[in-house]
Amino acid sequence: MEINRLHAVIATERRAAGWSQEALAEHSGVSVRTIRNLELGTNKNPRRATVELILKALQSAPRPLSSLPLSAPSGPAMAEHRTVLDGAGIRAGAFDSHSSTRPWLGIRPRTDVLVGRQADLRHVCAAVKSSRLLVLTGPGGVGKTRLALASAAQLQQMYRDGVAVVELGSLLPERGRETEALTAVTEAVETRIPYSSPSQTTEFRMLLVIDNAEHVLKAVTEVSQRLLHEHPGLDIIVTSRRPLALMSATSWEVAPLPVDSPSDTGHAPAVELFLIRAHTSVPNLDITDRLPAVTTLCTRLDGMPLAIEVAAHRLRSVSLDTLLRDAPLLPILDQISLGSLSHHRPLSSAAKWSYDLLSPSQRALLHHLARIQNPFTIEDVTEIDPCVDDTPVGNIKVLAELVDNSVVQVRRDREYAYRIPTLIREYVNGYVGDLGRPVAMTV
Repeated sequence: MEINRLHAVIATERRAAGWSQEALAEHSGVSVRTIRNLELGTNKNPRRATVELILKALQSAPRPLSSLPLSAPSGPAMAEHRTVLDGAGIRAGAFDSHSSTRPWLGIRPRTDVLVGRQADLRHVCAAVKSSRLLVLTGPGGVGKTRLALASAAQLQQMYRDGVAVVELGSLLPERGRETEALTAVTEAVETRIPYSSPSQTTEFRMLLVIDNAEHVLKAVTEVSQRLLHEHPGLDIIVTSRRPLALMSATSWEVAPLPVDSPSDTGHAPAVELFLIRAHTSVPNLDITDRLPAVTTLCTRLDGMPLAIEVAAHRLRSVSLDTLLRDAPLLPILDQISLGSLSHHRPLSSAAKWSYDLLSPSQRALLHHLARIQNPFTIEDVTEIDPCVDDTPVGNIKVLAELVDNSVVQVRRDREYAYRIPTLIREYVNGYVGDLGRPVAMTV
């Protein structure tokens, strides 16, 4: 039924208005509890009058740019919203004010709710307005692509020539083949640029999203520099597990979703995402009374959105208790392909992709670190036999490289603390041996 997607519409439009659930309750006259249950999808048979009150309030809500809606539903997105509203018995076109006439080339943002990323969206949109080159970094599966596309959708109206998205995941790594990589990146990007001559760019205004750049980073850096010089009206967002070695680039590290900090839904963002995805995958399964267990699982998955989505989908075949067993999670989750939800198919592809990009010395230290307990300190790293330079300082250099490659996370307090994400640790300890050879992994 179309009503099953109503929860996504309400949550998306509420956040687009910059309202909390309490604010929506005040404007609509519907209780906070009812709104929360509708957004989580646990209320499967809402009263028509209740839905009408909520949507009428949302329709009249202001939509300032600073409120940063989760996505700008135009084209297919707007059509889906109209379909949901029609299926709910509400008149179509209630949210047509979001529609956009700007061009969009390439893959579009997903139209479902983007959970726990309001602060990231605000920062990214503000950064693009002040810096022409923004790089979103973070580990595989943390949601860099979703954030980049949602931000581009929010900013789309600023660009006369629209948004162009270039996905580089299919290109071969540039290591040892830099010339070929530069040619491939140049061709991939220039197919999205409508003007090739700098003399034609007086009125040229476009936002370019270059997705999945970590394996061709030198080429992307060179191409980005040239394009920004040739096209004064071009802004660029790059997603990469590694930062660009370019002083003019602004970086934003996309962090995992919080597991223990409640949002305005009453749940931590990681827990909220799990509940939403679980309801989508298994609508007749009610786990709202298992919130401590869900929190434990999300903590074990490090708040990583891709892993949380996969785990929620796995509830179709195994119980929550099975996922909480004291055993590696990767073998249980690894056979699921999320199709269009992610270019990481299956889940281990995200870990393997990062591992394959590491140098021998980086892999050697990572294997040592994967055997010690999280979190660990600089002192722990210097006590390991040196991987380079035959000095403990060499290990610090390699550790910094692992952080830059997003396979080691760092908590930046007065004393830095480091940790290896669970699924990276399980991949290193279970899927590859000391010399990088695949090994059998049992459940």
